Amino acid sequence: MKKRALVLWTIVSLNISPGAIGDDHSKPMTKAAAVLDQTIADGRLNFAVAAVGNAGGQTWSHAAGYQDAEKTKPAGPDNIIQIASMTKLVTTIAALQLMEQGKLDLDTPISAYAPELNELQVLKGFEGDDTPVFENANRAPTARELMTHTAGYVYEIWNANALKGSQLGITPSLLSEGNYLAAPLAFQPGTAWEYGINTDWLGVLVERLSGQRLADYFDEHIFMPLGMADTFYELPANKLDRSVMMMARAAEGLVPLPSFQPTPMKKGSMAHYSGGGGLSSTVKDYGRVLQMLLNSGSLDEKTLLKAETVNSMFENNIGDIQPAALATVMPTLSNIADLSFGEKATFGLGLLLHTDGINGGRKANTGSWAGLFNSYYWVDREAGTYGIFGTQVLPFYDGVAIETLLDFEQAVY
Repeated sequence: MKKRALVLWTIVSLNISPGAIGDDHSKPMTKAAAVLDQTIADGRLNFAVAAVGNAGGQTWSHAAGYQDAEKTKPAGPDNIIQIASMTKLVTTIAALQLMEQGKLDLDTPISAYAPELNELQVLKGFEGDDTPVFENANRAPTARELMTHTAGYVYEIWNANALKGSQLGITPSLLSEGNYLAAPLAFQPGTAWEYGINTDWLGVLVERLSGQRLADYFDEHIFMPLGMADTFYELPANKLDRSVMMMARAAEGLVPLPSFQPTPMKKGSMAHYSGGGGLSSTVKDYGRVLQMLLNSGSLDEKTLLKAETVNSMFENNIGDIQPAALATVMPTLSNIADLSFGEKATFGLGLLLHTDGINGGRKANTGSWAGLFNSYYWVDREAGTYGIFGTQVLPFYDGVAIETLLDFEQAVY
């Protein structure tokens, strides 16, 4: 009741009119804007942007706060943000395109395409003297297991053995120089669910099977067909003015983060393109990907995926295995994160699926995921809508960001 009163007070005090916030003139979207505005007014976030759309396009967008810590550059819906692991959906779509062309079989061990994975090891743990305990993997994971995070690859952010291995110099680290793709598995493929560098390996397969660098493949087969002019790995210098400062939530409040700040780069200059992260985008651009999924794989008379392929993305692809909350071992980068928000969930191809939906929000079998810097999206085929919420702050699963996301979603529905 107190929160509802606060939202109503915000609408009145800020004199927000429906026509001022987007094409959708409905009362719920006025409330959605008020959710973002109030979080900024309270000083709990420095920047927030959100958008809603359907099969016909983006119907509403709103930004609140500032691009910079000094609060001299007001936020706008066209601001460019680093979307981190929201890249994974794009990589999954690319791999599924190659599957449709007969170049990739989802259930063949990927050692058929990457022979260096023929003799994978599983890091089981450590002896008392820190000697690592390895066992041989029964087989290499499949592309389907990469897409569903059941392959055995993990992130050291949420896995104690992986973190210890990297600290001892036994296994390569994602967060330092070296070939992080050479990391061992954490469990036998197909036996459990854990979030990890699976989609990075999927990106490697896209490059090998297409003969293109991942950025070039995305440009030609996804971004150009969808008209996404503001999505890229390397931030163009002439678009730096639309980028957003990265912040961290510290004891003294929100402070600029020395690392992860947007930096202009020459196109094609990166040595490695990660299938698991690294893209920057806008809510308008990323909405085009979600709109395409709501249209069963096609948009503007261009078909990126077959309808049956899109259907498979929204089906349980992991059987009785259950996605789990991410128990952080690196609290500066992530809090404990439950992207099912305590509700029943499973995993499709590249998407967490909310089996029964969320009370007052997304409907059954909605697909969703997120990015490390607290950006989130959902695709609700039953309701025919998608939603995107983004900010630029660490650690991941920031309490304020999650509260704002869920209040935004409740307002939308």
